[in-house]
Amino acid sequence: MRKKQQTSHSTENPTTRRCPKCKRMTLRKRDGTRTAGGKPRWECRPYIRGEGHSYCYSTTNPDAPYQDQKGNAKEPDKNPQFRRKLSGIKRFIITAAQNATPIHDDFFASLKTYADFHQAELVVIPIRYKNPTSRFTMSQQNAEVWDPAVTPYLYNQRKKLNDNLDLLGDIKTVPTATKPLSGFESITGGSSAILGHTKVQMESIATPHNRYPKLLTTTGAVTVKNYTDSKAGKKGEFHHTHAALVVEIIGRKFFFRHVNWDGGGFTDLTHHFTPIGVSDAPRPLALVFGDTHRATMCKTVEKVTFAPDGMVETLDPEHLVFHDLHDGASTNHHTKKDPFAQIAKRVSLLHLVKEEIVQDVMWLARVCKGRKGVVIPSNHDDFLARWLREQDWRHDPENAEFYLETALHLVREIKAGNECPHPFTHWVDKLKANAPITCLERDESFVLGGIELSMHGDKGPNGSRGTRNNLNRIGVKTIVGHSHSPGINEGCYQAGTSTPLRVEYNSGPSSWLNAHVILYANGKRAILPIVDGLWSFDAAQG
Repeated sequence: MRKKQQTSHSTENPTTRRCPKCKRMTLRKRDGTRTAGGKPRWECRPYIRGEGHSYCYSTTNPDAPYQDQKGNAKEPDKNPQFRRKLSGIKRFIITAAQNATPIHDDFFASLKTYADFHQAELVVIPIRYKNPTSRFTMSQQNAEVWDPAVTPYLYNQRKKLNDNLDLLGDIKTVPTATKPLSGFESITGGSSAILGHTKVQMESIATPHNRYPKLLTTTGAVTVKNYTDSKAGKKGEFHHTHAALVVEIIGRKFFFRHVNWDGGGFTDLTHHFTPIGVSDAPRPLALVFGDTHRATMCKTVEKVTFAPDGMVETLDPEHLVFHDLHDGASTNHHTKKDPFAQIAKRVSLLHLVKEEIVQDVMWLARVCKGRKGVVIPSNHDDFLARWLREQDWRHDPENAEFYLETALHLVREIKAGNECPHPFTHWVDKLKANAPITCLERDESFVLGGIELSMHGDKGPNGSRGTRNNLNRIGVKTIVGHSHSPGINEGCYQAGTSTPLRVEYNSGPSSWLNAHVILYANGKRAILPIVDGLWSFDAAQG
């Protein structure tokens, strides 16, 4: 049975002598130690797991207020500074801790297991919240103290971890903030940024001049839930996440991903970390790819994802989930009236509709390699249905036979009393042979590990356009695609794209990024970016 989380009691013994400095721990008389004048010495020495006792404060008068070394009475620092050297470190695991609140002991121990295993620097960003209804007395007083166990790891300075990533440890965002990243889009210029917060959120910010997008992310927290009984407090409590951010530095590049407590430990890529050790992680449930667009897929992303020793082979997921598998270059209605685009498609042989679909299915069967492939109904897959409705086959002799064959199948199905089938799904089912590939229909549910995977992200509630901001309100945890810009907003995780980051229809500042989403066996998720032919596992092994 897992050890019950330890918390402070709501009532205190009136004779208990609290440390006047940290105002949390109990002063204890040090046995056998007295001053030259014969006075007993009282000490506050909190115990830190794995490190023994750490000195906080000592006095000969336990009822006196906090005094400095010269005996001058003073109040504890209202804005304590936590600094240490972080330069030259290549791997971090970063979380946040709320003031005057106990830590989650097992999660913190698991973070230390991770730090030891990977020789990573554990960083805890202190954040502040006043809770007058807290069962923890010091929280009611808004005390500027943090659990002694995390004190050696606290850091509240602003620090450039490399040329493109800033740690915003000096910013304390209230834990009840609905959108903790709001307003920080430009605070670090062109650099990505990490903000300590109890809620996990990530945004991809558009940048110009063919730069990689700017990523903003929060960390999650190592402290237990401690909120008011107000509306804001209850919302903050609901979204409070025991999580941390793994950061890996390779020169000017960086990779980060979240790890989430699952009740017994947390999974990161191929390992599972607990308070007592490390083990191989169970096989992931799924790897959800950034929008595929097979005909125009970035060759580097394809190699990183599907080559031997690539992402699929390394993580070995049970399901491979594809959004916008079909690019629809041959039927794209956006270029229908552009004669120059039509010429370019013919030069590159992208105008043959059946050829594109056959290549899609052959490629799909090859990369699945016996794994279960799932094709999510997507707006680019719908290009074929729109082409059938709007194209005049008499003016397209090269595609006329395929058009008529497909249209005839749809007509026969309708006359037989069946629903009009999706033409792209029809051809995938017809051409896939014995490959274990499933094409979902619109509004058909597909749930793994409590996560809904069936939505592409283009359709929002009640016919609206889909976004993370409206799909996070449907009461179901999801992984979606569509926007090509990865992000996290409460229960909604969004994958990036598998295409080049610049195509003909995304001119101007862009937030696109090559990124997939892993769904672990414990139902937890992580976004895995791909940068210059490398991904998180490459960084972890570097």
